[in-house]
Amino acid sequence: MVDPAEKDASAAKVPGVAETSIFGFSLPEAMRAELEAAPKLSRSETTRRKLMIAAAELMQDSGFGGLKVADICKRANFAHGTFYLHWKDKSGVAHDVLSALMEAIRANRPQRRPSQSFYERLVDGHLYYIELYRRNIGLMRCQGQLADELDEFAAIGLKANLALAYRVLRAAEREAPSLADQPVAHRLAAALGCIAMVDKLLHDVFARGLNIGLSDRDLAATLSLSWHRVLLGQDPAPQVQ
Repeated sequence: MVDPAEKDASAAKVPGVAETSIFGFSLPEAMRAELEAAPKLSRSETTRRKLMIAAAELMQDSGFGGLKVADICKRANFAHGTFYLHWKDKSGVAHDVLSALMEAIRANRPQRRPSQSFYERLVDGHLYYIELYRRNIGLMRCQGQLADELDEFAAIGLKANLALAYRVLRAAEREAPSLADQPVAHRLAAALGCIAMVDKLLHDVFARGLNIGLSDRDLAATLSLSWHRVLLGQDPAPQVQ
């Protein structure tokens, strides 16, 4: 789940991923654009990035189960043995691709605008995440599937969600400083619950074809209102027209 509350200006740019707008990004497209725009790289690094792009494209199209080293090399136009100079098996490249996705989500979340309220930041973040999920549904499904099978993949999502939850809590405290007096564990559980709700809903929308009947803007506003009520205990102040 991407951070819908604030922009971490110190977030490191992920190699192979270009910065994007609020409307999200496709990881394979972003990695390819970054590689094309990068200054001269070593031959080894260029090869590694091309193999990662190929793996990301295949995972996006058909998931992890059907991923084969031979197919990655064929798509990247490298000899089969080249892959093993960088990873020992397909789990290794999948781990790096999904790690890059989580880092890119964090690094590219929308910037907070001057005088923007907590609710407005939530709306921007949810719009970003809705489009992000739409454009990376295959990779997002891989993350969930592999997290159920292997601890190393589960750790990627757990780390990202915990970091997000703490950032959201800090942003909520800036809106309502008295929240800091409440038990952290209770507020953390509430934030993680909000994150899980959005992940499950958007998975159902984009992976299972659930038709809610809302535009992206209306869905983002509805999710943001729910978060605001849960985290701050009240509705947002009326917006000045």
